[in-house]
Amino acid sequence: MNTESSTNKATGRAADHIHKAAMKAITPQPMASVQAAAQIRAAILSGSLPPGTRIAQEELAAKLGVSREPVRQALIVLEREGLVSNTGGRGAVVALIDPAFISEVYEFREIIESFAAAKAATLPDFDPSPLRKIIADGESALQAANSELVIDLDLQFHSGIYGLSANRIVNEVMQTQWSHIRRAMLMYINIRGYRHEPWEEHEAIVDAIANRRAAQARKLAALHCKNARTAITATLRMHGRAK
Repeated sequence: MNTESSTNKATGRAADHIHKAAMKAITPQPMASVQAAAQIRAAILSGSLPPGTRIAQEELAAKLGVSREPVRQALIVLEREGLVSNTGGRGAVVALIDPAFISEVYEFREIIESFAAAKAATLPDFDPSPLRKIIADGESALQAANSELVIDLDLQFHSGIYGLSANRIVNEVMQTQWSHIRRAMLMYINIRGYRHEPWEEHEAIVDAIANRRAAQARKLAALHCKNARTAITATLRMHGRAK
């Protein structure tokens, strides 16, 4: 049997399996709803749509220059992400920030980040310069009181640690929590102002990794998350379910 004949038979078998598979035709998601979700999400994460804000679909549609349907589809996506709540009578509102949920997120982070930092400390060729650059930029952003940039750089730092762990699951799982962490951090800054301690803790974590002290890196990363959890959740609880 020649190669071409074998290939044709294999292709035929694959086509037969696909034909018999229990599948239904799908409709491509309209780009308008994807873009609407991205813009609404960005407004929520930046704080320009604060927690508890009622989302009027007609007004949003007019502002975005689309019909109500893409907005409706976008709100369904954002509800799944935990950024929007459907309250029945009031319709869709920007989800409140639940201190108990944020506490659980940070509790999870403590486990994940201590693992990632310890794993990073085992690397024989670790280059600390990218993380040190983020720390330096973070200190500058603090001095400039640029809350959005401070948060962006903080998340970049931690994403860098996750990347060093060389564990794809760590990165994928933590990506799903960034929006909640970002909202909590922004709320904290708006209420309490800026904290320099986290950036000093970042520096200590990098030093431990650079010196290949896995146990110390693990301990410092866990303490960093614990300190953040204590500060942020205490502030959120003091102000009730953040509005």
